Amino acid sequence: MELKELNERRTELVDQMEELVTTAKTEVRALTEEEDGKFVEMKSEVERIDSTIAAIEATRSLKKVEEKVEEEEMPEERTLPQEELDIRTFANIIRNRTDDANITKADNGAIIPKTVVNKIIDRVKDISPLYRMSEHFDIRGKVAVPYVKADSDNITVAYATEFEDLAAKDTKLLAVELDGYLAGVLCKVSRSLINANDFDLVSFVIEKMAAAIAVFMDKEILVGTAGSITGLSTATQKVTAAAAAAITINELIELQGTLKSAYQNGAIWVMAPATFTAVKKVLAGTGNFVLNDAIENGFSGTLLGKPVYVSDQAEALATKKKSVWYINPAAALATKTVEDSVQVLNERFATQHAVGIVAWIEADAKVQNQQAVAYLEQA
Repeated sequence: MELKELNERRTELVDQMEELVTTAKTEVRALTEEEDGKFVEMKSEVERIDSTIAAIEATRSLKKVEEKVEEEEMPEERTLPQEELDIRTFANIIRNRTDDANITKADNGAIIPKTVVNKIIDRVKDISPLYRMSEHFDIRGKVAVPYVKADSDNITVAYATEFEDLAAKDTKLLAVELDGYLAGVLCKVSRSLINANDFDLVSFVIEKMAAAIAVFMDKEILVGTAGSITGLSTATQKVTAAAAAAITINELIELQGTLKSAYQNGAIWVMAPATFTAVKKVLAGTGNFVLNDAIENGFSGTLLGKPVYVSDQAEALATKKKSVWYINPAAALATKTVEDSVQVLNERFATQHAVGIVAWIEADAKVQNQQAVAYLEQA
């Protein structure tokens, strides 16, 4: 019997019981034996109905609790963050687990989740402070970057008089054009590592590929390649050292002073490990060493109050080499690194018991402001 029907039956019985009592009161008498029997019978039925209704409601309450428990036991599929889901998907692509429902197929294989691909470039920025601090233009194709040289900017503030025109000043707007040079990096991962379920496969791949790209970008920024990424090779401000394989404190002070005060805030030193070692031996006029070699935030210490970035890609301390850079990367350097594609090669390296992951990037780096960078050239 449905709950609605039970309630209707209960109401009907209560009405009949009230009618028996009302009739006896009106006639000023007690219930007859027959009436008393009916009253007791109806009261008993009402109590059974109340008990049945209570049981039905209790059953429904129990079902709701069970449903809630079942929902709480399986939250992972509904609440898994997109980034974590993409990382798991990328790992399954590398492991060639095609049963993952989140793997999107294309004509040339699985599509790599974008959040994972972006992590590679983000990690490059962590590894290379020079690249991280530069001004980024992550746009495909050619990009014209406008800038104004400080010594040709004639816009000034002057006192004014009411009802008199301000004197108009002009300035020369220049531009540096970033191209898109294609470069690729291949990372091979052994099947033994891939088959180890407790191995953080995605982090390993991201770290290896990012480190390779960081090395590539550092070299192209500091040395450059003719006909491709020129980097800082076109810088014009320089100080010439007196020796071919030595550096003095006066030369470092002169190099730092080459940059105008507007570019000093945010400036850093860049040099090779061997040059860094030579600079550590340089004494100031007080007899103290000029370098504070406390490692912090990717830098190897401070020189004349500015951070020092030691890069293996910088030129060595040798004849006619650009041994030390003093640069404000945000003002001097325009870079572009756009992820072109990432592919997982499951079959090509099968005979090596390995899987290949190849990343293609579109990159460029150029000097966008000559006044924000200078270098020390050895004799």
